[in-house]
Amino acid sequence: MSKQIAIIGSGFSSLAASCYLAKAGHTVTVFEKNETVGGRARQLNRDGFTFDIGPTWYWMPDVFDRFFSDFNKKPEDYYALIKLNPAYNVYFGENDFITIEDTLEKICVAFEKEEKGSSVKLKEFMKMAQDNYDIAIKDLVYRPGVSPFELITPVTMRKIGQFFSTISKEVRKEFKNPRLISILEFPVLFLGAKPSDTPAFYSFMNYADFGLGTFHPKNGMYEVIKGMKALAVSLGVQIKTNQTVEKIIVNNGKASGVAVNGNDIAADIVLSGADYHHTETLLEKPFRQYSEAYWERKTFAPS
Repeated sequence: MSKQIAIIGSGFSSLAASCYLAKAGHTVTVFEKNETVGGRARQLNRDGFTFDIGPTWYWMPDVFDRFFSDFNKKPEDYYALIKLNPAYNVYFGENDFITIEDTLEKICVAFEKEEKGSSVKLKEFMKMAQDNYDIAIKDLVYRPGVSPFELITPVTMRKIGQFFSTISKEVRKEFKNPRLISILEFPVLFLGAKPSDTPAFYSFMNYADFGLGTFHPKNGMYEVIKGMKALAVSLGVQIKTNQTVEKIIVNNGKASGVAVNGNDIAADIVLSGADYHHTETLLEKPFRQYSEAYWERKTFAPS
């Protein structure tokens, strides 16, 4: 049965959700407080210059491929993707850097220059990283997320030791060169955590980096947002900008709408793509999962 669904925010997750919900036959409206969509992935135009705000690299292209294919589309229907070579330089001081190129073989050459025998260790590390990528990104992230037991599978049980070790420990077992250690610990920073606090299983980020490579959409990351917006609109999603959601309305213990710019708008389902903490401030205190004291003890990360 078709439902009226209100979505708060218009970042990647909100736009993706709006597409799937509209495809399923629901009436979907996205409310965005800013003038343009994109959330943290918006774009700034000033004095003839254009800047991406937020994400600057395009990793895990297969995830985007899978998203668009669910609607019989391809990323190239909306934007042109360029694989970067070099992907990036890692600087250790002025004019002191290591270049990360676009294939694992080239990266192995750079590692070998820094530490003899390190390329062999790197290839072994990348085998583990790719195996973890296949488990995490091709399977686990597509589960509904309603129970932690979804993460317990015969495959993940075989990886149990990696959940009790860390990226830092695994990298330092094999590599002694501090520059190479820094490079291998770098990708997990995108998860918003320190390598010393991140389970070794998350080495799949290293495979996204060295194995798949770094891409960039022609004309900037905002092209991805524009593509997702175009897809959403084509599916019938209504996107309303300059619409500040001030409250999630609750009746009889169930969300029944949103207060937007002083007006109450009814909905059968309210979905928030905003930050968890911000979303909770839109609810009256009895309906919040966590207290303000809980959030004050937390350190907020970019992701």
